[in-house]
Amino acid sequence: MELTVEMMKKLLDSAIINNEDVERAQIETIKEALMNKYGIKAPKLTQRKNRKGYVCNIPGKYVIPGGPKRPQVSGSTQAECLKNFYDYIEKSVVGTYDKNMTLQDVCEEWLRKKKGEINETTLDRYDSIYRNHLKDTEFSNLTLRKIKKFDCDDYIKTLYHKKLAYRTVKNIKTLVSQVMHYAIMREYMNTNYMSYVKINANLCAVNEYKKEAWTDEELCIIRKKSLEEWNEHKKYRFSAVIMLSATTGCRIGELLAADWSDIDFEKKTFTINKNYVNYRDVDTGNYVTQINHGKNVASRRSIDLTDEAVFWFKEMKRRNDHLGLYSEHVIVSRKGARLKHRAIDARIETFCNAIHIPYKASHTGRRTYATALKDYGVPISEISADLGHSSILTTHAIYYKRRNSREKALGQKNAAFVATPHHWNKPA
Repeated sequence: MELTVEMMKKLLDSAIINNEDVERAQIETIKEALMNKYGIKAPKLTQRKNRKGYVCNIPGKYVIPGGPKRPQVSGSTQAECLKNFYDYIEKSVVGTYDKNMTLQDVCEEWLRKKKGEINETTLDRYDSIYRNHLKDTEFSNLTLRKIKKFDCDDYIKTLYHKKLAYRTVKNIKTLVSQVMHYAIMREYMNTNYMSYVKINANLCAVNEYKKEAWTDEELCIIRKKSLEEWNEHKKYRFSAVIMLSATTGCRIGELLAADWSDIDFEKKTFTINKNYVNYRDVDTGNYVTQINHGKNVASRRSIDLTDEAVFWFKEMKRRNDHLGLYSEHVIVSRKGARLKHRAIDARIETFCNAIHIPYKASHTGRRTYATALKDYGVPISEISADLGHSSILTTHAIYYKRRNSREKALGQKNAAFVATPHHWNKPA
């Protein structure tokens, strides 16, 4: 049986329970309400220095826009302080609801809430999708309570007219669906109609950007020319980065963040615990470059280096030493600073043009590592761990690329049928 307020008063008047019992019951009730309704754990309450009352801080993502930047709530008792905290959260989460709230209003609120919950590069990607494809559109200006499935269908159709690739349309749809799910959780709307929309891949543009891997022939040329150009002309120092990426499977950001202390040449290991990222700050609009410590738990890892990878790390060091760049960083500019991603891409493109092979983006080396090892029979679980993937499905579906030419593949298929059992050739 659940105790009501009236029952508690009678028990208190009868001296069956005391004021402390009542307060404890109130606290437990509020804690349960916070967790069940908003998924929020009760905050830490701090007793004031004069021991007259309690205070607690409001988490940043629940701060009401326009109010104090670091608000606190207080109360003469723990229960009162916790009740005031609950009231603030109620006002922050539900009290902002307006019947005329548009999808754009909710999307901007969702982006504000996401800041601090997800890494900056992911937030930048969400914000970019919003600004380029959703903001100030007819669809985003619809009020939430008026949105129906046909509105979502019509919006996706407008994306077909923009000649966007399937992956881009899918990312836009996913963003809108997440925002609508957020609106449902905040009781702004009842149904996520976007989740029922199907994308017609045939109406999307063909994605001309191919996610390729380096072929064995291209890697042989890159390796040979990289050594020749440096040994003979001291040119294209950063061509070694292509080989480092292809022989370690690291993200370029991980190589740019790497220090020599991360590499143990005796044990042949490389400890990867940071990533050099560049993103647009959603508040200021300015671009920020910084070190992030691991994209996720799986990204923070230690990999065993192959002999080829060890060779190219030492080669990178040899080139740096020749120029007197005795920096702690593996990849360093002539001024001793870390290089940005775009700067490395530009140098790789210059090198590819010089040796007359098609330029491929820096992430190609990572796909090459996965593909080469898979082709030679290394277990996909081992490859996935090296790449820092939390799922082998990501490794196989996204990073493995078929590298054989059509002629080579056809030759293999022909050989397979030549080797078929003799009874296949028996007359019918």
